[in-house]
Amino acid sequence: MKTNIKLAIALLVIFAAVLVASQFFAGINLKLFSVISAQTGISYTGGLNSPFYYLIYIIIAGLAVPTAIILLLIKYKKMRIINLVIIVLFLFVMYGFSDLLMLDIYVFGLHGNLNSTGLLLSVFSLLVYALPVLFTVYYFKYAGKYGKDILNIILFVSISAIISLYLNILTALILIAIISVYDYISVFITKHMLTLASAFSGNSFGGISLMAKKTKKAAVFLGGGDLAFPAILANEFFLHYNLLSGIFAVIGAIIGLSIILFFGKKGKGYPAMAAIGPMEFAMLGLYFLVKFII
Repeated sequence: MKTNIKLAIALLVIFAAVLVASQFFAGINLKLFSVISAQTGISYTGGLNSPFYYLIYIIIAGLAVPTAIILLLIKYKKMRIINLVIIVLFLFVMYGFSDLLMLDIYVFGLHGNLNSTGLLLSVFSLLVYALPVLFTVYYFKYAGKYGKDILNIILFVSISAIISLYLNILTALILIAIISVYDYISVFITKHMLTLASAFSGNSFGGISLMAKKTKKAAVFLGGGDLAFPAILANEFFLHYNLLSGIFAVIGAIIGLSIILFFGKKGKGYPAMAAIGPMEFAMLGLYFLVKFII
């Protein structure tokens, strides 16, 4: 066994918790959008009727362009600019999380109507803008490792859940297939993912790292994309097909990550999605095969 088994199991538990939490958050907010539509008349156009350009937008604006910009800044050693970009991105995602969280609490917790103009709605509207700033200041100035890990988990749950609401099963399958191939190429062929990992070594932003007690150094690390992308695929089957298919996708993701953790060489970087994505596909294939037979 190359990997510290306790750290590997801990990371698998966190990984599974993120996927389940993402399904819950996506499910709650899919229901929220239907309530918003009923109360305000603003229609939700994502989900089953999701246009294909959402997928193109995610790949280009969410992956290709930011990666190219950060690699360029790394080449010219502009780490201060990179840090500023990271802060802005973190603030943007925290705004999306706070917006949905406050709406969830107001609509489902307090049974509020979004057409009202009361003081309570004004307070919640203010919190939508105040919380992201507070989260960001806390994260980059005051949070210790565990505080950052908690906010990282919130970050990845939010990203995966929000993206899930604007895709469907087909676009999610295509996305994960592309990301799985891309991850393999970026680690073993172009190796630019290793450049990114090296540039951000010691920075807890962008992933979950667990440290060995004796060395106090990160022994296992999982990038944010390796948490968010598997959750997106599981979410789509949960939201648009059924709960059991979503569970099979989660199990496949856990098996894929286990392969990396328990069979990979210590100290070497591996493209986690290159194992996670195919195992999600395999378990979903098994689910439909069993369903067809039964």
